[in-house]
Amino acid sequence: MAGGIIGSIIGGVLTGGAGPALGAGIGAAIPSIAEIAKVIVDRTIPDPQKKAEAQAEIEQALTARETALTAALQAQNEQQNAINLAEAQGNDRFSSRWRPALGWACVAAFVYQFLAAPMVTWLGAILGVMLGVAFPAPPTIVVSDFMPVLIGMLGLGVMRTYERTTGVPGAAPGPQPARR
Repeated sequence: MAGGIIGSIIGGVLTGGAGPALGAGIGAAIPSIAEIAKVIVDRTIPDPQKKAEAQAEIEQALTARETALTAALQAQNEQQNAINLAEAQGNDRFSSRWRPALGWACVAAFVYQFLAAPMVTWLGAILGVMLGVAFPAPPTIVVSDFMPVLIGMLGLGVMRTYERTTGVPGAAPGPQPARR
């Protein structure tokens, strides 16, 4: 049980939030702390009654630790949700415009990489042949670096489908409330 929580946390850190998906695999790979403690108690305490008492004490301590960890994670999630709600309700231009600005930055990168750079390369090659000069190729942008940002920002996944099927305001097509 503790291995699953630890695996979920490690999976979230390593994958940037996909902890529950990857965490099950990591949790299965990490032996449970309770199992390790049980083996240690079995090998060190010969008396069956004291062995059972020690195992019960270990399980109680692990349960208390896991409960405290779950409560701490829940409190952290509640605090982050409160921050997200306050930011969403605010009228601050900086916090309300970051997503469109990031979208336009992605659009500019795609326009440059797939339209401007090939056209400049092609025109440079034509002019280079005409003038007898070799023009350097324009720098390229690694588009794969932008894709996680773009996919996450656009919500490409089942999140939009979930929002539309559950009736989240603004998720379904049709008349929308006016934006500022």
